Parts: sequence; structure tokens; C-alpha cells
Amino acid sequence: MIPEEDNVLQNLMNTILLVAMEDGTITSEELAILKQVKVDIQSIRTALEKVEQNNNLEFGETFIKNFQKNLLQNAYDISQSDHIITPDERNLINSLIKSLIP
Repeated sequence: MIPEEDNVLQNLMNTILLVAMEDGTITSEELAILKQVKVDIQSIRTALEKVEQNNNLEFGETFIKNFQKNLLQNAYDISQSDHIITPDERNLINSLIKSLIP
């Protein structure tokens, strides 16, 4: 994996982990979102490694936008699963948006 992309993904995970820990408690919904983001990040790492192995480093803006969209949608779906988006969940989603969209 290209180190710059790996740093970006790690920073994303660190950012939302800090947001989840701000109040000193990680709720089960926040934990579910964190776990899903970790799964999504691992998926894009795997995809980027395949792109790199094929010597095709131009995976395109569409690929990145789809990753961002899917990551945000997954986080939203988890937070909405109980039909209530708590302030903590909203903070996590907002931090994802701020981190992903320049």
C-alpha cells in the first residue's frame, strides 16, 4: 500500500476514535460504527493493494467517491438501525464527513 494513503486511512480511524471517546463512554452504537469503519478501511486497503500489484496506480476519483459514499452510508445505516440517531452518533458521522470531504 502507498504510505500516504495508509496514513490518511489511519488518521481517519484515529479521528473518529477520539470523537467517540470525548465523553468518556463508547456506546454500543458508536462501537458498531467504529467496527464498520474499520472493516471499510480494511476493504479499501485491500483494493488499493490489488491496484498497486497490477501496477495501475490510477484507480480514479470515482473509486474514492464510492468508498467515501459507502463508508458514510454504512455509518448512517448503523446509527439509524434503532430509528434514533443520538448526539454521539451524529458527532461520529459529522467527523467522518469532515474527514472525508475536503
